[in-house]
Amino acid sequence: MTYSQLALVTGACLLSSTLYAGESIRPIEPIMVTIPAGSFEMGTLKRQSAQPVHPVSLNSFSLGKYEVTVKEFARFVEATNYPMPTQCRHELDGWFKPATKGNWQQNALTTSEFQPVVCIGWRAAKAYVDWLAKETGKPYRLPTEAEWEYAARAGTSTDYFFGDDESRTTVCEYANTADLYGESRLQRDVNTSYKNWDTGMANCSDGSAYASIVGMYKPNPFGVHDIVSNVLEFMADCYAENYDNASPTGAAYQQANCEERSTRGGSWHWNNWPHSFRTSIPDDFAGGVDGFRVAMDGQSGTKNKETQLFEASLHEAQIREKLNRVDRFNFAEPVVNLTLTESNGLVSLAWDKHPDPLVTEYRVYRNKVREGMFRLIAANINEPMFKEPTPAHQVEYTVVAIKGQTQSPYSEAVLSPLGFTQVPGKIEAEHVKSLTGASIAMSTDGRGDFNLSGRNGIEASAEFSYQLNVSKAGYYQLSYRVAAPKDVEGFSVYLDDKPIAKATIKNTGGYHQWQTQTGEKVYLPEGKLMLTLKSKSTNWKLNWFQLM
Repeated sequence: MTYSQLALVTGACLLSSTLYAGESIRPIEPIMVTIPAGSFEMGTLKRQSAQPVHPVSLNSFSLGKYEVTVKEFARFVEATNYPMPTQCRHELDGWFKPATKGNWQQNALTTSEFQPVVCIGWRAAKAYVDWLAKETGKPYRLPTEAEWEYAARAGTSTDYFFGDDESRTTVCEYANTADLYGESRLQRDVNTSYKNWDTGMANCSDGSAYASIVGMYKPNPFGVHDIVSNVLEFMADCYAENYDNASPTGAAYQQANCEERSTRGGSWHWNNWPHSFRTSIPDDFAGGVDGFRVAMDGQSGTKNKETQLFEASLHEAQIREKLNRVDRFNFAEPVVNLTLTESNGLVSLAWDKHPDPLVTEYRVYRNKVREGMFRLIAANINEPMFKEPTPAHQVEYTVVAIKGQTQSPYSEAVLSPLGFTQVPGKIEAEHVKSLTGASIAMSTDGRGDFNLSGRNGIEASAEFSYQLNVSKAGYYQLSYRVAAPKDVEGFSVYLDDKPIAKATIKNTGGYHQWQTQTGEKVYLPEGKLMLTLKSKSTNWKLNWFQLM
């Protein structure tokens, strides 16, 4: 049975209820922990959106020990008939798919009613806490950004409450994040990868590939679980680009007609971010990695009967899950001494035979373009070698060893040879010989898989060089496919370190609005040559350029 089939079978049971005829639908009050009053420095100099760093003083409040689960949320939907989103946006192939089948109670990522509820959106989370407050008479609500960061830090000033974890080997004790086991399952289930993904992955195994049953990892000093990473968590705040108008008392930032809400924490898919990092999401977006936990002023008081029964059932589910995870931490060591040779139109890979007798096979991964995500191209390989036709452009290869249900970390990657692009013709931006000041990213253009980009677009000092084979000397018209939120200087074209053309870029309407624009004519000699584009400004992206 596949993971998705298991999800569908299990999903049918997620709304099971112990209610009898004539009984009202009572909420399961969240298990809460008391967060002591105190002050802290909110924000970080590492992120512009988390500045200025500023002091915040908070009164004591209560915060959910766990993220709200499917089982708890089901009571709300059953009692109110709240109109839930009918689609859930998953990101398993690099992009959110609006038409992905599934919803909050039955989707490919939810296989237990004790996992955090996802696929709901901020509005439904807000409706849930309002309903909970009305039914119980207690001031339940969503936490503010300041409350969340204060509770997450738990009196510490490092990136995480357990330290900075620069080696990314400790986080798996405390969080469900993008990790070695998740990578192994992600490759098997959907043939995609965290390798070369923007946020990377941890160098350890947390035992969960997707969202985890809550409370499976060590809590922070305040007793809060999963606050580093499991699913992203909705905040009460309207998202602001910085802390210029932040409250010194930690109150939620609000503005009229707010459409973008703050989120905090990491997720099983997005990796773990320092407690000070901020993210946001449209308030009508129902995503497969987005959930929430509950807050309230003061102390929550005694647990009601429903909460006590829920806590006992959760404990049993946690014990079962621990037994299921026993074999998820025994990884083979990485494959070593991977080499690549090219001859007669074939790429040949070779590597050392793995010394572990429990290794049963090898798998070869390749990306579509260097620095891109790896995808499986060959499995069930018994000998330490592999061959295939030489790719048309430069790519990377890596090899893993399979041991039981897990695969080893990736070997060191090797590059295939880079060929020459014919001119006249189109040159894809990612087919670079050398690249500085920009990164290769998946494209939103729809006219190519990748583009050159960066945090604020391509940097002003970026340079990228291309190997071209010009069929005939002469003048060629330069055109380029770009996206830019404003008019920018663009780039200059160099041949043998001599400028031969300029290309200004007009406002296309944003980073996801692409246009083909025309530059100057360029004289090129016949034969093989190196052409370099040198950026003169930031705030632009490049999909391809053309010389015709």
